[in-house]
Amino acid sequence: MNRIPRRRAALVAAAAAIGLVVAGCSDDQSAEDTVGSATSAVQSAAESVASGAESVASGAESVASGAESAVESITQGDDSPEADEPAADRSSAVSGPDGEQVELSGPILQKYDEVGGASSPLGAATGQQEEVGDGYVAEFEGGIIAWSPDTDSHIVWGEIRTAWEAAGGAGGDLGFPITDEEQTPDGARSNFQFGYITWAPGAGTEVVQE
Repeated sequence: MNRIPRRRAALVAAAAAIGLVVAGCSDDQSAEDTVGSATSAVQSAAESVASGAESVASGAESVASGAESAVESITQGDDSPEADEPAADRSSAVSGPDGEQVELSGPILQKYDEVGGASSPLGAATGQQEEVGDGYVAEFEGGIIAWSPDTDSHIVWGEIRTAWEAAGGAGGDLGFPITDEEQTPDGARSNFQFGYITWAPGAGTEVVQE
């Protein structure tokens, strides 16, 4: 069914009112008075339509302003200093090997969750997340997750981990890992800020500082 626009409907109703007033006027009411009353009714209806249109326009402007503010907030993001700090990100208590709670936060927690948490080869956390230089390191049953602003979060484990820790770990000569452990034709390799460590069956590990 077709709908008549509100403004047109109001005007049609007002015109109909004029017809009813004129048709039903008594002998003691002049035609001039009748027309005057009907004209006032039309004007009142027209003013009501105009007022409604202004309210709709004002509401639309408010919605548009709100949408613009929301888009601006999303595109600009959070510029506060805390936004760049891993401690300001999501944190969570995870179970340690003896059931005690270990607090992890920021990129280290995110990396731990990505690889499967305690059900991954890393297993349970064995100690609290510690600050090393400008980054953080967390130890687990099966390896280490190390993070810094320049390197992101990466895992070091196995014999490469043992050799890395012997060289001073994240605070040593090799620095933070810049990749997870990679498989090579001969075995495995982990890359660090200032060198790399390789491992091969029968040959063990080799630390190369660059």
